[in-house]
Amino acid sequence: MKWLIALVVLLIVGAILGPTASGNAGYVLIQFAGWSIEATVVGLIVVLVAIALITTVVVSVLRRLLNKTQKGAAWFSNRSDRKAKQLYEEGIRLLLDDSPEDASLKFSAAYKKRGAQETAAMAALAACLAKDTGKAQYWHDEAGGFVKGSDTLLNILKVSQQVSDDPHNADKAVQELLNKHPDSAHVAFLAKTAFKASGNYKALKDLLPKLKQHSELSPAQFERLEYDVYFDYFVSVGRNGNDALKDAWQSLSSKQRSDATIRLAYASALRHLGEQELSAKVILKGLKREDIHPAGVNALKLFNGKHGKLVEFVQEKLKQNPDDKDYLYAFALIAIDNQDYSLAQRALKKLIDIQPNDKAYRLLGDAYYALGDSQLAANAYKQALAD
Repeated sequence: MKWLIALVVLLIVGAILGPTASGNAGYVLIQFAGWSIEATVVGLIVVLVAIALITTVVVSVLRRLLNKTQKGAAWFSNRSDRKAKQLYEEGIRLLLDDSPEDASLKFSAAYKKRGAQETAAMAALAACLAKDTGKAQYWHDEAGGFVKGSDTLLNILKVSQQVSDDPHNADKAVQELLNKHPDSAHVAFLAKTAFKASGNYKALKDLLPKLKQHSELSPAQFERLEYDVYFDYFVSVGRNGNDALKDAWQSLSSKQRSDATIRLAYASALRHLGEQELSAKVILKGLKREDIHPAGVNALKLFNGKHGKLVEFVQEKLKQNPDDKDYLYAFALIAIDNQDYSLAQRALKKLIDIQPNDKAYRLLGDAYYALGDSQLAANAYKQALAD
């Protein structure tokens, strides 16, 4: 109050001395609803300041009187609670509208009005969804016992941000989360990211059954993930030598070895490591047992001419059915691998007559290009783009 009085005094003194020193006090005429008020500038300022001062004093006195009464205190408290509830509800709506940053601000404002632990918990949730680790931790601490033992999202956020900076420790942290929350889909998919970042392909392979339990992945998406995981696993093991890779393959159950995706991943890893003949043997065994089909092998271009028995197998299949499009394409791949481009060309032209497709045209273009016929190669590539 003292500072307000001092300010009023300074304003009045300035308003009086200023015009007086200049020799021009100045006048103001105010007309409103038939009334006319004429006053000096100094007088007008003094009146306005006095009104403001009186209004402030009256409001302050009323507030103090109300605060001293039970009803007055209840009125102010209820007003604050109502505002806190309004902000809390706005925060929830913003969360549902996928605006966690704005929701976090509303919950924070609500907490200032009424420091309820459930409001702090909602602020922690909003901060987690906004991926703001600092705020999430702060509000989690503010929520206290209300969120005791409920820190999964916070820990997921911490580990996810740790993956790129410190993948080794992120690997350890996510292992603990998996043990603590074995049925959490969020933890499982975070583990997939963390294990891949740390190069822990064995753990990633063991995680696959858990990932399959969750509906976030379609069958096709899971099949692709399974292939990538096993391919990376076999390649990482194979860098320690063929014996280590063979042991890893033999350690799988017979059901796993007969799984088409896993067998194709194994054959692809062998090819990647330069073991073309071993890759062909794995493919041949899978085809004979009908664990895999030629279309899947063609998609990965795994047919090669390094294993004579695989070549004989493909030829025998074509004798039985000369128009088998899958084995015609396989035969073309084998011919190209053996650098017999004329033979590949004939097989591909027959395939295109039966069922034209972009892959066949593209491979035909490769064969023409290898034979030195750039014009026919260009035509085949154009046709591949058109199909």
